[in-house]
Amino acid sequence: MRFYAPLCFCLILLLGCQPSPRYGAGEEGRPENGEDASENERAARRDRETGGTVTTRELIELGRIIQSHLGTPYKGKSKTRAGMDCSSFTAAVFDEFNRTKLPRTAKKQSKTGQKVDRRKLRYGDLVFFRTSGSSVSHVGIYIGDDEFVHSSTSTGVMISYLKEKYWRKRFAGARRILP
Repeated sequence: MRFYAPLCFCLILLLGCQPSPRYGAGEEGRPENGEDASENERAARRDRETGGTVTTRELIELGRIIQSHLGTPYKGKSKTRAGMDCSSFTAAVFDEFNRTKLPRTAKKQSKTGQKVDRRKLRYGDLVFFRTSGSSVSHVGIYIGDDEFVHSSTSTGVMISYLKEKYWRKRFAGARRILP
């Protein structure tokens, strides 16, 4: 898991330069990252040795694709860059990244891939929420440091913080799509 911290840190720096808002109104502050590079390199080596197959280059490409969507407005059930809902955002990102075809809805996406414990989230995992009712109704992509990118009805594609009260109360699970 520590393998992804340097990549996430670079992505966060890059995302900080973009014009759209990083956090929605009322969200708590960003987390701190106190890990050093040498520990991250050791963790990356351990991850590769235990079967991790996603390369740093691939993760950077995934980050570039995610970043290219930031600021895209929300539009329900849309599949174009003119506007997209949460599940069409995640589907578009993974289709562009490695041609992975995700189901159309957040609820169906929540049954795709491998189940992941919240404490073991990795960059690129899908995170799910119950925002209306008792079933999964919202999805985003985890980018590290308890942050995720999603398409919000009020702001469009943006970054939010999992520890914010709203998201923490509605967290419904996570799935790993990447190997």
